[in-house]
Amino acid sequence: MLKICKPGGAAAALLGALVLVTGPAPVSSKPIVKTSFKSYSVPGTSAHALLSYMQANGPHANGSRALATTSASFRYQADAVTANGCQLKNFRVATTFVITLPKATHKSKMSPGVRKRWGQFVKHARWHENRHKQIWIGCAKKIERVAGRMGRQSSCNAAWAKAQSIVKTELARCDRLHAAFDRRETARAAKLPLIAQALRAPKSPYARAGLKRALRYTHSRVNDDNR
Repeated sequence: MLKICKPGGAAAALLGALVLVTGPAPVSSKPIVKTSFKSYSVPGTSAHALLSYMQANGPHANGSRALATTSASFRYQADAVTANGCQLKNFRVATTFVITLPKATHKSKMSPGVRKRWGQFVKHARWHENRHKQIWIGCAKKIERVAGRMGRQSSCNAAWAKAQSIVKTELARCDRLHAAFDRRETARAAKLPLIAQALRAPKSPYARAGLKRALRYTHSRVNDDNR
């Protein structure tokens, strides 16, 4: 199972922070994106040992262990035009991603076959997490479009409240896109040579528990308080 993890906490906290500026900000059609990569060490030289370790010791995301994770935090910026009420112009979303992938510590001790299958698995994990990143970017661009069409509001508080509603609605839609993507990817991930070999291992707990336990990637969104 490519598991989706729902973020916790108050809705307002999840929406990040809005920075209102009085002068016009530079406008660009390109998304504002910053991406960093992290790794966690995975010992083992067999497919079963590698998968077992990742399942038990992989990165945490909202209380769940995962094979790989992508977290996204958001910052919103707009020009506040305050004559006769308040209108938010040049609404921009800046997104910071942190992608965490596994890194084998005993790669040189693996057999050529396991080493090849490990490389295929990591390549897939990187592709999978990058796809989550692209889904987030698409959602951020839609937030910019919809929020940018907001009309003048009675006050900047009212304008931000409406922007919050737009962001909340779009992030909920984005969660559904992630969930649909993960559902489609479950069968494909199960056919990866490393995973298939681990599932065939004698007395494999994954063979008994099935893919819901064995295959778990995670995306999450976290608050960026921009202090």
